[in-house]
Amino acid sequence: MGTERYSISKNDLFALAHNALSVELLEDGYYCALRFAKEQEPGYSTHPLYRAMAKTSASVCLRFQSLSDVTIHLKRYNQSLLPKKGEQVIDFTTLYPHALDLSETFDLIYAGNDVVHLPLQSDQIPIAKGNLVSLYLPMHHQIGFRIEGAVQPVAKEGKTLLCIGDSIVQGVGVRHPSASLCEQLSSLKGVQVINQGIAGALVNSKLIQKLDIPIHSILVALGTNDWSIRETLADLRGEMFALLGRIRKFYPLVPVTVLTPLWRSDIQQTQSMGSFSEMQKTLEYTTYCFPRVRVVNGLSLSLRDAYDDGFIHPDERGIRFLAKGLGSQLL
Repeated sequence: MGTERYSISKNDLFALAHNALSVELLEDGYYCALRFAKEQEPGYSTHPLYRAMAKTSASVCLRFQSLSDVTIHLKRYNQSLLPKKGEQVIDFTTLYPHALDLSETFDLIYAGNDVVHLPLQSDQIPIAKGNLVSLYLPMHHQIGFRIEGAVQPVAKEGKTLLCIGDSIVQGVGVRHPSASLCEQLSSLKGVQVINQGIAGALVNSKLIQKLDIPIHSILVALGTNDWSIRETLADLRGEMFALLGRIRKFYPLVPVTVLTPLWRSDIQQTQSMGSFSEMQKTLEYTTYCFPRVRVVNGLSLSLRDAYDDGFIHPDERGIRFLAKGLGSQLL
């Protein structure tokens, strides 16, 4: 094969992209791995932050054996957080006492070696012939990629865990995508994981759609943003009931695990809807009407001294503790 170079097709790239629903060709010739279906767009198009975060490839990993010298071309895109004309949006700066730190890396792992953290920037990564590699894409930034060379994809796991959540599921607070919650659950359970976490997300039944791939288990981890934003427990109860109802409509037999919100530093305060404890109980009570739904208490899986921002997002140590405890209880 020598130094011959050619670009890998869309179908072949999807075979390489673990934890993705599809791969889309962008206008500039790069590809983007998607974790949301087209039908879910109305559910995440209500806020510029949601739109930006939904375009990222959180938890997607490119895995292959290089059959020749290979070049991975990466392009970072800067996304707009400006609202559309006439759009009224949530001002997260008034609800969150710290600016979100979204610094992170690309993570490259050669078989049998430690992870290499690469700068988050447009770049070209050379891979020599005969290597088995995993490249983890960033969790909070939109990345395009192309691959030149001959590769053999690594087989994907046979079962799929769908993770529906907010910034903690997406990966805020973790600097390296290979250390994210979804990746650790993937390793612990031996499954492919579709990460449908969105920073700032509320309980939103519109995001629940029938996906084109078989789903074998579902994790729902929402509520902490609702506690800060929603006015009443009745509103939260209605939205959570609608979300679980749509899950049962599309996935009647798939087991569901609901993770209640983790510890946060303002847990002793009372919000408009009430106390943190009342919010947690409301989420739990909505599950009683649905079969095959387990509730896991997020406070019991929180290390209160392992928070990246001292407020709401666990750091890598906190996420490891969460993943180990949660993995043992997933249905």
